[in-house]
Amino acid sequence: MKRKTIIIINLVTSLALAGMLLTQVYWVHTAFKLKEEQFDNSVRIALKSVINQVLKNNNDTAFQKKIIGLSCGNSRLSIIDYIDYALLDSLISGELVCMGINIGYYYGVYSSHNDKFVLGKYKNKEEQLIESQYQFSLSSIYKPGKYFLSIYFTNKTHLLLHRMELWVLLSVLFLVILIISIIFAMLTILHQKKVSEIKTDFINNMTHELKTPIATSSLAAEMIQRDEIIINPEKIRKYASVILDENNRLQNQVEQVLHVAILESNNQRFKIKRLDIHELLEAVVNSFELRIAEANIKLELTYDAPNPYIMGDNVHILNVLYNLIDNAIKYTPDNPLIEVCTWNENNNIVISIKDNGIGIKKEHQHSIFKNLYRVPTGNIHEIRGFGLGLYYVKTIVDQLNGKIELTSELGKGSNFELIFPSVAIKT
Repeated sequence: MKRKTIIIINLVTSLALAGMLLTQVYWVHTAFKLKEEQFDNSVRIALKSVINQVLKNNNDTAFQKKIIGLSCGNSRLSIIDYIDYALLDSLISGELVCMGINIGYYYGVYSSHNDKFVLGKYKNKEEQLIESQYQFSLSSIYKPGKYFLSIYFTNKTHLLLHRMELWVLLSVLFLVILIISIIFAMLTILHQKKVSEIKTDFINNMTHELKTPIATSSLAAEMIQRDEIIINPEKIRKYASVILDENNRLQNQVEQVLHVAILESNNQRFKIKRLDIHELLEAVVNSFELRIAEANIKLELTYDAPNPYIMGDNVHILNVLYNLIDNAIKYTPDNPLIEVCTWNENNNIVISIKDNGIGIKKEHQHSIFKNLYRVPTGNIHEIRGFGLGLYYVKTIVDQLNGKIELTSELGKGSNFELIFPSVAIKT
């Protein structure tokens, strides 16, 4: 998938996700407003019912006699005479419970002329009650003074959110699941794109690496068929040697791919036996003898491990050592110095392979042991390889209970250390 296509998909998905998020916010806000409207209507119904019940009580014969008696005593009647505080408190509490409103509240009866409260539960909440949206005229009970019954709720928003709790939680849950799914899908797409690029890189490298020995062998074979070459045994041996070398190189490359394929299929079977690391290093170094001489490579061997024995697979340990020394040579183009050292430490044997080559940037060091990963070199064919060598090394070392550690600095070289448990020296 092209980078432009991925960017477009990311953009469209992000816009769709933002649209869904805004839609959810809008619907939550709308639902909250509806709940608030329902709450306001419930309060109005409850307090209208309270006022009606107070009026009904005032029309009672006993209450009327009480009012007449107070009037005959030449006392001026006030709203307190028409509203019984205990009855009002009881009615408000009962009606709010009936409407499902079970949160804290304050209420009071006050005159709009002077904002003076005459009864109720209003201590320290006078200002909030005067500004409350729940104001109900008491003119039907007592006309003079323009008195109002006001109520103020302390946790109205909390109650409304609680009533929406399940709906909001489900919305948030599904939205989070959607966001995580989209992010996972996008990361998967990016990962697959990266894998595709790595595989394409691998195929290009493999094609180049396989074509070179085939072309060289074909050219050497053509030369042998020429009449002037057939009569010259020395040249025949020379070209035959080229064919053999290129065939061996081709075989090594194919085996490297096959080794990794076997490792990934979990069908690898190790032949574990007691090995002498120093003997294996000598065998590997001898295989590089001609290459070292041709490239004027300085190779220093320092065997400081008195106990060089480990338990491992001979073929795979040889391949591991070969890969690391081969990399040290390949990535040290100028005045190459390869230092191979061994020593014992904490019942382990440490094999250090150090070079003074191009080194590895820190941002690439955590990835070099991944399958098919190749450190960018500016030219894909400048340094040959499939990106399999270090992956193979790491996998083999891990499976044989060892460890591999890397220390590298760009422009100054790299140092790979293999650490294996050592075994007892034969007596």
